[in-house]
Amino acid sequence: MKLQHLIVCIVLIVYSFIPLCAHENQQVLIINSYHKGFQWSDDVLRGIDTVFEEHTNITTHILYMDSKRINSDAYFEKLRELYKLQLEKQKYNLILCVDKFAYDFVLKYYHELFTNEPVVFVGIEQFSLTQVQKQGLEDRVYGILEKRAIGETITMIRDIIPTLKKLYIINDASANGDDSEPFIQEAMQKDNHHFSIEYIRKSTLADLEKRFEKPNPDEAVFFIRFYNDKDGNFYKNNQIAAMIQKSALPVFVTDTLFIQKGAYGGKLVPIQQLGEDTGKLVLSVLNHERLPSHVSTDETYLYQFDFQKIKQFKLYPNAGVTQFEVVNAPLTFFEKHRAFIDFVFVISPLLVVLILGLIHNIYMRIKSEKELRLVELQKNKHQQFIIQQSKLAEIGEIFSSIAHQWKNPLVEIATIAQEHVYSCKEQADEQSNQYVHDIMVQVRYMTDTINDFQKFIMPSTAKTVFDVSEAVETMLKIINHNLKYNYIDVTIDKANATNLLVSGYKNEFMQTLLNIVNNAKDQIKEKRDHKELKRGRITIKLYNASKKIFIEIHDNAGGISPRMLPQIFDAYFTTKEHGHGIGLYMSKLIIEDKMGGKIDVQNTQVGACFRIRLENEK
Repeated sequence: MKLQHLIVCIVLIVYSFIPLCAHENQQVLIINSYHKGFQWSDDVLRGIDTVFEEHTNITTHILYMDSKRINSDAYFEKLRELYKLQLEKQKYNLILCVDKFAYDFVLKYYHELFTNEPVVFVGIEQFSLTQVQKQGLEDRVYGILEKRAIGETITMIRDIIPTLKKLYIINDASANGDDSEPFIQEAMQKDNHHFSIEYIRKSTLADLEKRFEKPNPDEAVFFIRFYNDKDGNFYKNNQIAAMIQKSALPVFVTDTLFIQKGAYGGKLVPIQQLGEDTGKLVLSVLNHERLPSHVSTDETYLYQFDFQKIKQFKLYPNAGVTQFEVVNAPLTFFEKHRAFIDFVFVISPLLVVLILGLIHNIYMRIKSEKELRLVELQKNKHQQFIIQQSKLAEIGEIFSSIAHQWKNPLVEIATIAQEHVYSCKEQADEQSNQYVHDIMVQVRYMTDTINDFQKFIMPSTAKTVFDVSEAVETMLKIINHNLKYNYIDVTIDKANATNLLVSGYKNEFMQTLLNIVNNAKDQIKEKRDHKELKRGRITIKLYNASKKIFIEIHDNAGGISPRMLPQIFDAYFTTKEHGHGIGLYMSKLIIEDKMGGKIDVQNTQVGACFRIRLENEK
């Protein structure tokens, strides 16, 4: 009994001691790479403070390195001596490094300045475990890497500005710029065939202002950073913001520092949120909830665009982004005069004034909504543009087919006319009439061909009920000669079809079929050119199942590379050397967005099979 009583006492003592430990005061030393007032690190610290506000047992101490304005080995050596004196009699529970300079400094002098405190970093873009192991600190380093959406933003710029011919990328020559360099180079290599890119690392703010002072609808700026110029001068955020504001070209950015300060917008790293995530990591390290060498990449982003810049450049972000936030929109009357309206409502019975204000507010709200609806309208126009652009891309090939079909009738007309001229004096009227009849037959053939073509290229304006089988046959009639010329046999299988009526856009539907058949033809032609195929075969199966219409287009061209299958319907994705990359994207848009169907593709044993599913017209 005495032993049991002793055990119970020990347990009670331990449990009573745990809350005391949990609330023990924690000292956190923050070493900031920059000076107080530098917006990036100030926003990070603000986010960290937001998390620490709920934990009164955490006390922070901040040392500012000011490495943007002074950056040399001699300076860092002096800082080491100064910090050694400052920290000699201090004991901290954790060291927090804000950005690259503080992190590199702590790693280099850790064993002189500290004992066994864990180190947390935030803001660097590249992490080297080897560097940590070299200092013997792999058991006490944690961190959050900052990842700028460089490649994604360049792709987004291309989508928002389809006519883009030149992109300027600005990144200063600092150590932070060196960290971003590999990601910029990788993105440039990926996109250099779409438009020209001028990469600027060494310049001055004045030179940049002059370079971007003239508007050009085919150019844009992608701003990474520019705190240090080629002469080593340091620029404040307000100076950089002034340059961005003056730019006559849209300026895309990678973080929230210059939103509502002249930047058009982009896929942004929310700096304060980065600080909040860092504060949470610090808490987990202090509570021993993280294993050493825990380094994660923060991939929290905001799609934000400045309403005033959208209006200025007439560039609508929904051409490249589906969900985004518009900032800096004009205030409504109620928002501008909220205090006044509240005052009037409280102290005055003059409701007429309030009613007039509300009417004006409604007017301004309707006006703002109209402007925002314009953004959505531009998205629809962009989709229609893609459809029409794809059709135009096929016109050249169709014209070639029509011209070839006309060649023989034209020769026939010329021969008949010549014979008529030479023999008209000796021939009876009946024979002359026969010549005229023959000529008209040929002319009628030419007329029918051009009429079919004109109907095909004219966009549908409204949904109609049409027969899928008829649409397939009309499409094949237009390109039949082209297929025969390339030794391709086409078969239509309607054995299991009972009802092929569908409601939709007939011409756009034929354009979808044409895109798929033309892709199959090109692939077959390539196989034949390489002696891998003797004769091409395309089979179009039409059938009904589960009250739906299915259209399957099979070919024997070998199929699509498995790694390309997930991307085959993406905009601007192409496997052809001179392809435009919007044909299949447009096909998906027509079938799924405009006709409420479904389109997919899979490989068979001999080639590819595109399958379209549409609702039956009842």
